[in-house]
Order: sequence, then structure tokens, then C-alpha cells
Amino acid sequence: MSRNLATLIGVSAIIMWSSVMGLIKKVSMLFGPSLGITLIYSLSALILYPIFGFPNLKKISKKFLFITTTLFVLYEILFSYAIGLSISEQQAIEVSIIHYLWPTFTVFAFIIIKELNFRPIILIGLAISVLGVVYMQIGDRGFDFNIIINNVASNPVVYILALGAAIVWSMYCAITKKYTKGTENPIALYFFILSLVLWIEFFYKENIDLDQIGNLVSWIYVLIAGAGVGLGYAAWNIGVLRGNLQILVISSYFIPILASMLAVYILNAQLSSAFWLGTLAVTIGSLICWFATRSTKIKNK
Repeated sequence: MSRNLATLIGVSAIIMWSSVMGLIKKVSMLFGPSLGITLIYSLSALILYPIFGFPNLKKISKKFLFITTTLFVLYEILFSYAIGLSISEQQAIEVSIIHYLWPTFTVFAFIIIKELNFRPIILIGLAISVLGVVYMQIGDRGFDFNIIINNVASNPVVYILALGAAIVWSMYCAITKKYTKGTENPIALYFFILSLVLWIEFFYKENIDLDQIGNLVSWIYVLIAGAGVGLGYAAWNIGVLRGNLQILVISSYFIPILASMLAVYILNAQLSSAFWLGTLAVTIGSLICWFATRSTKIKNK
């Protein structure tokens, strides 16, 4: 496989991941958040297992595997429920942008574990990203803390879940970068455990209602969403191993914009100009943080 083809496959992962947010919300509307999310990740696990298989546990630190599995499962649950429990299509897109603060948080996570040296410009990137999120809430009405409070108070759980997802994913990225050894890829195991946790949670809290089964169109959405998540991870793995990593990294920072565009189409949502400017600010802030790390290379252990 040529490097250009591998890079193209890696870029396709970004497109697939960008569609996931809107699809998770759509499936949650059709099946309910709990069952819909469980179905999506169960299908993803079935897709990933034939591709990657389970890792050789003898070659992976048990402590590392426990920590990363916990963080991965927690992240996926926080992110998917932040989208699934949103009260409207617009709110689902808004909370997803809060989740996309994770690239900026990841830089700080690397600094905390002493994999990167601190540079003041990183604070500028963080400030721009946070201001982008704030601007999405207040729009052109001028800064009013009460407006932000009222927006968040309408459904505070989803905003907390989205912020938690961003923090947890940044921790996962930092820890895997610092402590990963060897070539074993445990992603299929992560998804298997995630699916198991979701099914246990579903049967503990709910019973399957025949009204939740849905029609053929509903299951097509599940299939597309599950494939988007599962094949996205597979395509990204190919891109990272054999493609141009720099192109992939830069492209990934535009996921918030692309994800919002696809969500508008999937969910038929209407978004204000303030939302798009806020999303652009989040992306620019993340890019500033990334460029700040270019002159301070991540240490190789």
C-alpha cells in the first residue's frame, strides 16, 4: 500500500468520525439513548474484532491495560450520552463542540505528565477555544453570565458529560502516548468491554420494549453509525501506521467544523452564525496549541 493511499484512508476516518455525532443523536431519537448507544457500539465491536482481534495480554502491562480500558470506556459513555441525552438537535451539536476541547486539554495533559514543556502561547490557544464555546452560548447579545447559566441550566447533565469526555479523552491520549510499548492494539478489546458494560447497564435499568425495535430505516442508521465508529478506528490505524501523520493530525483538528456540517444535514438542524464563529474559534485555539508543541517535541521513551 502506498503512503498516499494510506493517508487517504486515514483522512476517511476523520470523515467517518465527523458523521458519528449526528448519527448517535439520530439513533438515540429512534431507539432511545440507552438502547441506541448500546446497539451502535456493539456493532462497532463486531466490526473491529475480525480486523484487529484481541491483543496478546502477556505483552501488555496489566496496569496499563486496566487504566486505558477504564478511560476509553468512560470516555465513550460520557461522549455518547452527552449527545444522546440532549433535548434538541441544536443542543446535541453544541455539546459536541465542548467535547472537541479535548485537543487543547491533551496538550495540558502532556505538560502535567512532563512530556511537553510549558509555553505561554498554549494559554492563548486555550483562551480562544474556551471563548469560542462561550460565544456559541451568548451570540451577539454581549457577554452576560446569566445567559450562559440559563443555557446550561436547561440540561446541565449533557454539558457536564461533554466536558468530562473532553478531559477523560485527553488523559487517555497522554497516557497511551507515554506508556504504550510494543505493537499490540487493544482497540477491539476496548470495544468488547464497552459493549458489555452498556448491555449490563441497559438490562439493569430498562427492559426491551417492542416499540423500541424500530423499522428498517432505523436499523440502517444503526448500521451506518456502528460502521462509522468501527471502520473509523480501523482506517485511522492504517493512516497512522503507513500514511503521512502530519497531514492526518492537522486534518483531525477540523473535525469540529466538519462534524457540525454533517450534523446539520443528518439532523436537519438550524445553527446561528454565532455557533459557526464559536466552532471556528475552538478549531483555531486547538491549532495554536498544536503549533506550540511543534517546537517542543514530545519526548520519546
